[in-house]
Amino acid sequence: MSTADWPYPVNEFKCHLCGNCCRGEGYVEMLEDDIERAAAFLGVSDEGFRERYCDYDRTEKMWHLIDQGDAEKSCIFLNKDNTCKIHEAKPYQCAGFPKRWRPENIMDFCAGWRAAAGLPPADEKRTMSED
Repeated sequence: MSTADWPYPVNEFKCHLCGNCCRGEGYVEMLEDDIERAAAFLGVSDEGFRERYCDYDRTEKMWHLIDQGDAEKSCIFLNKDNTCKIHEAKPYQCAGFPKRWRPENIMDFCAGWRAAAGLPPADEKRTMSED
């Protein structure tokens, strides 16, 4: 869907740190540059980063981040306060959300996108499990 086809006019996006873009179905593809940057940021080798934080999809022939194993399928790097542990070195896919790409149901979960469109927060919000 192009932005011209988008059903809501969006003026300016500001992240509200709801964390919903970092939870749920799907995955974050890790390009080689993403792996190198994130590994360097964390002070680990590229191989060590892959072993600890990634899974390889043989069908798609790509690396992707794993989740935390919680019911919400939270990204492995999502902190309890909805910030990213590797924000300074975040993957290209994450850096592109929501300006370069977004799912069609973004209005169902993204507080910042809804606010930019002049809408109130979503009725339901994905939340992290309490440990």
